[in-house]
Amino acid sequence: MTTTDPRELARLLGNWRAERDSAALYAAFAQLERDPRRRGVYLELASAEGRHAEFWEERLRLSGRIVPAFHPSARIRILILLARHLGIGFVVPSVIAREMKERDDYAGQEDARRAGLPSEEHGHASALRVTDPAPLGNNLRAAVLGANDGLASNFCLMMGVAGAHAPTSIVLLAGVAGLLGGACSMALGEWLSVTNARELALSQLDREIGIREGDPAHISVASAGDAVSAAGLSFLLFALGALVPLLPFCFLPAGLRIAGSMAVSAAALFALGVATSLFNARSALYSGLRQTACGAAAALVTYLAGRAFSALTG
Repeated sequence: MTTTDPRELARLLGNWRAERDSAALYAAFAQLERDPRRRGVYLELASAEGRHAEFWEERLRLSGRIVPAFHPSARIRILILLARHLGIGFVVPSVIAREMKERDDYAGQEDARRAGLPSEEHGHASALRVTDPAPLGNNLRAAVLGANDGLASNFCLMMGVAGAHAPTSIVLLAGVAGLLGGACSMALGEWLSVTNARELALSQLDREIGIREGDPAHISVASAGDAVSAAGLSFLLFALGALVPLLPFCFLPAGLRIAGSMAVSAAALFALGVATSLFNARSALYSGLRQTACGAAAALVTYLAGRAFSALTG
C-alpha cells in the first residue's frame, strides 16, 4: 500500500496524531480522577484511543511513512492543565465536541468506516456525557456566550449610531443605554425562565403526586434554580461584554474613540472566539478569526444602516 500522495499521508498522520492526543488526554484524566468508577472509564477510553492510534500507525507504515515521535499538541496540554487546576468537568464539553468531530471526520473515510471508528467515537462521547455531567464546563460556556452577546450587541448598536455621523457623546450615550437595557433584559428573561420552570415543577408535584408545601420533595424543587442569582449572573455577564466597546470612550481623545472602540471590540471578539475553541473542537486561531469576522460583519451592517439613515434624513 506504499503511497506518495501527500494528501493521503497527511490524512493518515493527522488521524494518528488525533488518536494519540485523545489517548494522552484520557490517561491524564485517569491519573487526576479520584472516583474509581470514573477512573476506570477514562482508562478504558485511553485504551480504545490507543488501539485507534495503532490502526493508523500500521497504515502509516504500510504507506512507507516513518511514524514520528509523539508529542501532545498544545491544545491537549492546555486541556490537561485546565483539568488539573479546575477539574475534569471543566474541559469535558470540549472533549465531547472533539469526539463528535472525529466521528464526523471518520464518517467520510472509507477505511475508518470499515474499522467501525465512527461508531466508537460516538460511543466515547456518550460515555463522557453519562460519566461527567460537567456543570462547570457548561457554566463556562454559558458565561462566554453571555459576554459575547453583550459585546456583539452593544458594539453593533454603537457602530450604527456612529454610522449616522452622531457626535461621540451620543455614541457613548447609546452604548450606556445599550449596556443597561440589554443587561436588564437578559436578567429579566433569566429570572422569568427559572421562576416559570420552578413553578411548573411545583404545580406538577401538587397535582400529580399530591406533595404539599413543607414536604421534603416540595422544598427541594422550590429551592432548585435560584432565579435571583441566575438573573444577577446574566446581568453581570452581559454588562461585562457590553462594557468593552465603551472603554475607549472613557480614556481616549475624542478623535480616536470610535476607532479605539472598533479595535478593542475586535480584540475582545477574537479572545472570546479562542475561548469557544474549548467547546467546539476547532483550532483557537480558526475560532478567534471566525468570531471576529462575524462580529465585524454585523457591526458593518449596522454602520451602513446608520449611514443610510443619515443620508435619507439629511
